[in-house]
Amino acid sequence: MKKYVIISILILILNSCTTFSRRMIKDDLSVITKDNVSEIDGEYEFNGYEHVNAGNKKSQETRNFAGMIAVKNSKVADCDKIVIRSKALEKRKTYQLEFKLLKDDYVKYSFTYNGTLKNGLLTLSNYTSKCHGIPFLFGGCESFQSRIGLTRHKNLLIQDYYDNSGAALFVMWAGYTINYAEKYQKIQ
Repeated sequence: MKKYVIISILILILNSCTTFSRRMIKDDLSVITKDNVSEIDGEYEFNGYEHVNAGNKKSQETRNFAGMIAVKNSKVADCDKIVIRSKALEKRKTYQLEFKLLKDDYVKYSFTYNGTLKNGLLTLSNYTSKCHGIPFLFGGCESFQSRIGLTRHKNLLIQDYYDNSGAALFVMWAGYTINYAEKYQKIQ
């Protein structure tokens, strides 16, 4: 019995409770449904025009598209436009999203993610998790994921969460969770 309790506690600790905070975007969100998911298709500015942090504070300090969804490629440094195309997949509420990053209408980098329609937004398949040391003993884990949607004015909305958690022998808990969102102007 004691073994099952310890295993249950370890599973609960290792499965992070990190979730997206909806309250930070609810005042400027156009809900996506399976009937209107194609509205996300279009061209958007590469650099954001508004940053919103977890405290629902808006900032002029914006990030570019590649930084928001953690694209690590030197070709994306000076892009000026994003093109998004969606395609429904056979699995219910799952879509393939093709992203093209352009500079002066020339494609510099393209990639695809799958997205799952949940709560009016598309949660991307860009989830990453990496651990260092012995997690929750002498180390920790970092996880990251993004979801995209539309603002009321049909601009692109990207929301990220980043969780860094760990502890030293279950005694000194350390870590933090960050939610933030960025908005990108629609061109066409």
